[in-house]
Amino acid sequence: MELKAREYQSAIFETAKKHNTLAVLPTGMGKTLIALMLARERLEKFPGSKIIFLAPTRPLIEQHYNYFKKYLLDYEQHMFTGKINSRKRSELWGRSQIILSTPQCIENDLKNELICLDDVSLLIEDECHRCLKNYSYVYVAQEYLKN
Repeated sequence: MELKAREYQSAIFETAKKHNTLAVLPTGMGKTLIALMLARERLEKFPGSKIIFLAPTRPLIEQHYNYFKKYLLDYEQHMFTGKINSRKRSELWGRSQIILSTPQCIENDLKNELICLDDVSLLIEDECHRCLKNYSYVYVAQEYLKN
């Protein structure tokens, strides 16, 4: 099934392909479609790389996971939440192409050296207005930018 982006979504996508981008749109205006388009573009441009999609809650992770699974069938995808122990997440990391996770899981796994971001070609942070002070989004973004 193919999705059709609206003109404003295509314009944001074109910018985000070239630059770190903050997309501010009202709920329901298609930010997740833009993220999906970016994920597909990065995986095609950088085969063997990984995409991390962060969201602050398990229900949001599940929502995004179901959306990505529906449209990106050819890529191995996994959800990381606190319900999956760190040893299992480390194992899944190795074979995943798309990881949809809470930021705390990625932060903890980075700090415990269970994963590294060397092969991550795209980091998406949903609800990024939470990127304040010591929130896990900040740590993960800083680690991502080091690569």
